[in-house]
Parts: sequence; structure tokens; C-alpha cells
Amino acid sequence: MNAIKGPFFRSKNSTNKMMIHLLVALTPIILFSFYKYGIKPFYHSKTNFLGLIYPLIFILLSAATTFITETLYEVIVNKKRNEELRYVIYNHYSFFPGLFLALILPINTPLLILIMGGIFAILIGKMAFGGFGNNIFNPALIGYIFISTCYASVLSSSYLSAYEIDTLSSATPLSNAVEALNYTTLVKPYGSLFDFFIGNIPGSIGEVSSLLILVAFGYLAFNKVIKWRITITYLFTFFIMTTLISSLANLGMWYPFYHLFSGGLLFGSVFMATDPVTSPTTPIGQTLYGFFLGILTIIARFLTPYPEGVMTSILTMNMFVFILDGIGSKGRFNFFRAFIFFVIAWGLILELSIHIGSGLRTSPSDATDNKYNIISKETIADQTTYIATYEGYQSKLKAKIVIEANKVTTYEILEQNDSFYHMTSDVNYIDKLLKSNDLANVDTVSGATYTSNALKKLLLLTKEDYQKDNGKIIENNDNILDSPEIKNYELISEQIENNNYVYHVSSKGFSSNIVLKIVISANQIIGYEVLEQNDSYFNVIIANNYLDTLAINQNDIETVDVISGATYTSNALKNIFKGILGYHKEKYE
Repeated sequence: MNAIKGPFFRSKNSTNKMMIHLLVALTPIILFSFYKYGIKPFYHSKTNFLGLIYPLIFILLSAATTFITETLYEVIVNKKRNEELRYVIYNHYSFFPGLFLALILPINTPLLILIMGGIFAILIGKMAFGGFGNNIFNPALIGYIFISTCYASVLSSSYLSAYEIDTLSSATPLSNAVEALNYTTLVKPYGSLFDFFIGNIPGSIGEVSSLLILVAFGYLAFNKVIKWRITITYLFTFFIMTTLISSLANLGMWYPFYHLFSGGLLFGSVFMATDPVTSPTTPIGQTLYGFFLGILTIIARFLTPYPEGVMTSILTMNMFVFILDGIGSKGRFNFFRAFIFFVIAWGLILELSIHIGSGLRTSPSDATDNKYNIISKETIADQTTYIATYEGYQSKLKAKIVIEANKVTTYEILEQNDSFYHMTSDVNYIDKLLKSNDLANVDTVSGATYTSNALKKLLLLTKEDYQKDNGKIIENNDNILDSPEIKNYELISEQIENNNYVYHVSSKGFSSNIVLKIVISANQIIGYEVLEQNDSYFNVIIANNYLDTLAINQNDIETVDVISGATYTSNALKNIFKGILGYHKEKYE
């Protein structure tokens, strides 16, 4: 007797087919990460064979960690054996959390920390809730939050590949977002928005290529593997809000695309937010889910010290899935029951966009910076002593600033509790601020952008307050080239090769020594190579072809301007060219 089939819709997609489609969609992204973090550095002789295959090792190790962890849990805790164990292995897809975890982490994450994150993702993010299909949070994101919370200082400088270390110094494009609102600072150091779209920017392993992620979205949506409404609504909300913010702040249309192609937004919206277990099942619930994901991401990026916000937004909304599905179930037969929630969402979208955009439009010259506060100001004779604070990354930075005879003589931090403050101390950042006569354009410290920016703003706003009543401040250096810190250069070695003079020369840059190989023939520089540098914003030097400019104008090098935003670094390079030419001519002419 034939079984009677009930009048139900049946999906042609089994879980197995969906997972295969997911692997197919991820394959180009994995291969691109292999190219970017392995093949490219290897081709440019920046790494060895182990470095070449390291991205694949990193991804496979993470996937193996979550697979082994879940398998051992099933054997030891749930006492699964034989057929039951084989069923779990074949049908619970326990390697996927590890795969996703690897793709949302920076390439230089220590392997031990990666393994710990994978174990935490399975045990806390998945098995603690009852295993496959029962977890309310995305396991990979639980692992990511564990790593980023416990080992934030390790991750902050882990994004650059072996090749990018020599060409870029800012961890990710979003790490600069707090520093300035202009195309030159936010986009140009990495090329153009096309480079953002292709993936030629630093970032987490699987998140940088917007092109491949969008291709993956099209493939997965066509095969009905993911809940496309969530992705579309999430990205639409985010793009509308950043466009409104950009319009109000007069930034231009490049700004929304800068945010869209930076960080984990696209990857998170396609692969994380659409997780079938931890996202809504009703169409209305999915739409509201996407709206509020976009709103929370905007809040994180613009109203908190954290530049990303995607992963925490998804985890936050995971908690409200059952509520959104309840709204969606009721709204399916009577939309007006859900209408009020759409009104709330759109109200938040408009109000937040206007509030943030208006705030960005206000310039420091005509508005008070609410993060800055003068606690006390005491003037005795020609000496004024300030005690002031500025909001840092995690705490208020409290400083004593003494201005004597119109000159800043003391800048001392009295209190601070910022995680990355030590990175500013390591490069003597406060001394650099004191010695600069172009304070607004002093580079921030890569990996401690928010904290170093706060230190700079604290001094800058104090000087501005002083000048309101006392006139112009006398800078510590009338000409920054006279600063002993950057005027001196060191001749490391010299030799003759093929009738050419080859010099290795060093000069102190912003946060490290810069070492160049200079080749001179007939009293002219005919070749040069950067051998060593770890300076913040060295990418600005590359983007402006500054070394070529120095070589072209080597006979009249004083006419070459330093680069705004990379003052110390460009001066160091200028000093090397000028110094070695003078040394060579004096010795051999």
C-alpha cells in the first residue's frame, strides 16, 4: 500500500546539500586568503614555504579543533558509540564553526589562542545548549568574542600579512575611522575603493574581498541555502544610514562604500547573520532582524570606541530571535500587529542618522568637544598649569599640562586605564607630541589609534584654550628638521659593488628606525631600497611616491616638502637622502 503524502511543502534542499553549497561558496574566499596571505608574500620573498601554506594550516587547524572537540564531547559526555557516533560525525558538521572562526580572525592570531577559541566555541557556544540545532548563539562568534575579549592586545597588531608589514602600518581601514573624516586618510593609504572591493586591504582572513563575498551571496541565495532577506535588509539599513550620515556631514558618496567594504560587515551579513539555527524563520522576523542588525552596527561604529560592531550586533540579536519570530507569526495573518515594530525601526534609523551626521558635521573650531574637560587651570606669573581629561579607549586620560612663557614645557599623564596605552609609551608618543610644531598632523600609533588620538586631542585642545587668552604658543621647534631626534642619521656600512658605492643608512622615524640601502654613482643616487621600517602610516609614504620624489629632487632636496600626516617619517627619509649625499660628496669629490 502506498503511503499518503500530506499536503505540505517540501524543500529540495537537504541539510547535506546545503552544507555542500556552503563549502562551494566559501572555497573562492579561502583560496583568495591563501593568495593574499601566503602566495603574495612568498612571491615577494617576504616569507618562506611554511609562510606560503600557513593560511591553509590556520584554517584547517581551526576546523579540526572544533571537529575533534565536539567528537570527544559526544564520546566522553554523551557516551555516543558506533552508529550513534557515526551519525553525529556525518550529520552535525562540527568543522564549520572552526572554519568560520578562522575566517573572521586575523592571520597572525597565535595558533594556541586559535585552538582555545575553537574549543570555547564548541563547548560554550554549542554543546552547553544541547548540541546541533539547539544553540541560540552562533558558535563561531562565541569563539571570536572569547578571543577578542581575552586577547585583544594580541589581535590588535595581527592583521597585516608578511608583505603588508613592509607597505602598510595601520591594522585595518576601520582603525583609522576615528582619526579623520576624509578620503585621503581613510581610503587613499590603501589605494582606492576598488582595492577595498577586490580585497587589497588588511583585515581578517575571509572578510577582505567584498567581491567574492557578494558572489557567494548570489550563489547561496539562488540555491536557497541562506535567508536572503536578512542580508538584504541588513545591508540596506546600514547603507541608508551611512548615506544619510555622509550627506549631513558633507562627506561624499565614497563614505558609505568605505564603511560597506571595510571590516566584517559583508561577511557577517552573508554567513553569520543568516545562520539557520540562530536567526528568525519568519519573513517578517527576518526583515526586522536585518533592520536592527544595521542599527546596532551603526551604533557600535559611530557611538562607541569599537570600530567594527558586526559580530557583537549579531550575537545581541541572537537573543531576540524568539521574540522576532513571535512578531512574525502574528504579523503573517495581521500585518498591523507587526507594523509598530517597523515604525520603531525606521524611527531609529532616521533619528540616529540625523544625530550622528549632525555631530560629524560640527567641526572642532565651532563646537565644544564633549570628550574634553578642564578640571582646573591655575596661572602664576607666566606659567599656566592645566589638569584636564579626554575620553580614551576605555577610560578618561587625565593629564597635567604646563605652559610657561607661551611654551608647553610639561605633558604628564596622571591617570589612565586604557588597554593599549603601553603601545604609546613604547614609541615615546607624548615626547613626539611635545616636539611637533604640526600637532594636528602627527600620526597616531598603529594598534592604539583611539588612545593615541585621545592623547593628541588632549594636548591640542589645551593649547587652543590657552591661546584664547594668551596668544600664540611658541612651538618647541621652529623648524622640525632641527630636532635632534630626526636630524641625526647613522651610516651602518659602505662598500663598492660594480664601481658603485653602496651605503646602508639609518635614521629615526616616528616609531622605529628606518634603514635604507642607497646606491650612488657619479655623485648621484641611482638606486634605493627600504630594508627595515615599522613606522605608522608608512603607507602614506608609499601612496605619495615620496622616495621617488626625493630621488628626482636629490640635487635640491630642501625644496621637497614633508608629507602631512607622516611628518616624522618623511623627514627621516629626507634626512637619509640629504645626509648620505653630503657624506659621499665630501669624501669622494
